[in-house]
Amino acid sequence: MQFLKNKKIIFTILIIVLLVILFFRTGILQKSKIDFRDLERWDYDKEGIILGAERIVLEGKSNVCWYLIHGYTSTPDEMKKMAEEIYREFGETVIVERLKGHGEVPSHILDLTLDDWYEQVSKEFDILKSKCTEVNLVGFSFGGALSTRLAETKKVNNIYLLSPYIFTTYKYYHIFKFETYLDIFTEILNYSKKTKTGQINSQEDLNKHIAYWNMPFAPIKYSKSFLEDMKNNLNKIKNPILLQQSKNDKTSDIKSSFYIYENIESENKELITFEKSNHIIVEDYDKEAVIKNIIDFEKKTR
Repeated sequence: MQFLKNKKIIFTILIIVLLVILFFRTGILQKSKIDFRDLERWDYDKEGIILGAERIVLEGKSNVCWYLIHGYTSTPDEMKKMAEEIYREFGETVIVERLKGHGEVPSHILDLTLDDWYEQVSKEFDILKSKCTEVNLVGFSFGGALSTRLAETKKVNNIYLLSPYIFTTYKYYHIFKFETYLDIFTEILNYSKKTKTGQINSQEDLNKHIAYWNMPFAPIKYSKSFLEDMKNNLNKIKNPILLQQSKNDKTSDIKSSFYIYENIESENKELITFEKSNHIIVEDYDKEAVIKNIIDFEKKTR
């Protein structure tokens, strides 16, 4: 009897410890507080947009234009340096789209998915294409998934994918895949309280990164059908394409880039990997090389 009593006490303690951990690391029982950390951290303009998170438009020549799409919970600022370097090199119009709900507060993206963001970027792409002879796509992470879908459905020029999101990085100590956790616990945990704004190894670059401190799970969970459809139509892509990703990407598995590379029909395709950077290679140790590779590939294919 004493043994059973002790087991019950130990089990109760473990449950309490687990709930405490979940309380401090996720949004369990705190759904209404999803915006608090970001409102305390960032300064906002009168439109409710985080200062520095605005859409970027660099007006230039229109023979070839560039359409850049940032990652999930992030902002156009993560691609600002890239946009400026491309503009400086070619003098062509460069736009970095701000995905709906991003750069505001996390609750504004709770009910959105890749389907909603695709509808947005599809319209914006068509407007840009009406003004430009050709349009290059540059997409990072979730923006890479959106760019890939655009390339499957639109008449695009060159494609540049950076850490494209298809498969989540898995480690044995995770026990289950991230997708499994999403399927079971999204409505219970609500969101993740990030310990840092983004997966960036360079502390200097991390300090400048603008992104949500709380990451909603629902938009990822309910974007699965979009990603599956995108994967099933990769053979429609025949354009020149450059993929770049770090082998040490802790968010999107490196096999995401290999999967795209192996399933597209492009004759002119390259895949470049890095090791120093984490997921956000546009703002990490290899950012200069990433930009240079894009510029060099563009020059080779003109």
